[in-house]
Amino acid sequence: MDDTRNAKISAVHFLKKQKKTWIILALIFLLCIVGELFIGSFLNFTQALTTVKFASYTALFGLCQLIVIAGGGNGIDLSVGYIATLSGIFGVAVMQGDNSGLPLAILIAVLLGLVFGFINGVLVSYFKLSPLVVTMAMSSVIQGIVNAYAAGMSISGNPSPVLRTIATKSTLGIPNIVILLIIVLAIVYFVLKKTKIGVLLFGVGENETTAYLSGVNVKLVRCLAFAASGIAGGLIGLLLVGNMGMAYKDMASSYLLPSYAAVVVGGISLSGGEGHYLRVVLGAVFLQVLTNLFIQFGGGDAVRWAGYGIVLYVLLLFYANDRRKR
Repeated sequence: MDDTRNAKISAVHFLKKQKKTWIILALIFLLCIVGELFIGSFLNFTQALTTVKFASYTALFGLCQLIVIAGGGNGIDLSVGYIATLSGIFGVAVMQGDNSGLPLAILIAVLLGLVFGFINGVLVSYFKLSPLVVTMAMSSVIQGIVNAYAAGMSISGNPSPVLRTIATKSTLGIPNIVILLIIVLAIVYFVLKKTKIGVLLFGVGENETTAYLSGVNVKLVRCLAFAASGIAGGLIGLLLVGNMGMAYKDMASSYLLPSYAAVVVGGISLSGGEGHYLRVVLGAVFLQVLTNLFIQFGGGDAVRWAGYGIVLYVLLLFYANDRRKR
């Protein structure tokens, strides 16, 4: 009898703990029902895979935002889009459509992300500058580098066949980019939930004073969070050129705001100390379904961005009210 009672209590506790996850899933399902009723073909497996495929890049960029937000200090990274663009431009120049150039392209992407991300981290952590201002300024710097490169020599080159296969092909009917996203999701879960890295990051984000008094190097942890975000952004840039078949200026800038929105929709605390990547992925899927609806109903970019804003306001108010009740 006690075992049954304990099992019920554990189940109820689990459901309450995953409340935000169930809310996002319910919202996605609700949008799909609206699409099915008024448009059709929204509630089938093929459409679901296509939606997740298009949402994958937003979800991957959302990882960059999640890392710096989890570390607290009002973290945000507005530079990852241009880090991705720059690594993509340099990557195709190195690859030239050949797999032999892929390792060097990956190395360049990692180094670019590491350097720019680390600079962001140093300015934010050690000089105590605003993450918003620092990463916005870094975006301008990198955009200037991209423009200077494009003016001096044309942006040319093609991604390697391996990248094209990962970004555009399918395995057993499932898009490879979706499979990659699932692998990344599993790795992020393990690192953040089962290793000391996650403990340090969440500890700093939840209460930096307590973390400091416990002997944690708060500044270094936040600095490395920005470096990790930059590295992830650089690698995502290679995936983008694999998907598009080319690189160009402003290639990844359109993913910046949706990636941050995915974090908000996922109910992640913007004050730090939390890192539920599955909810970020679901947030990206929700935004993609919403985008699909706007497109099918004939709404342009103005309607889409207005819709994003309204949804974010509503969810922010809901999550804030939920925290006050607790």
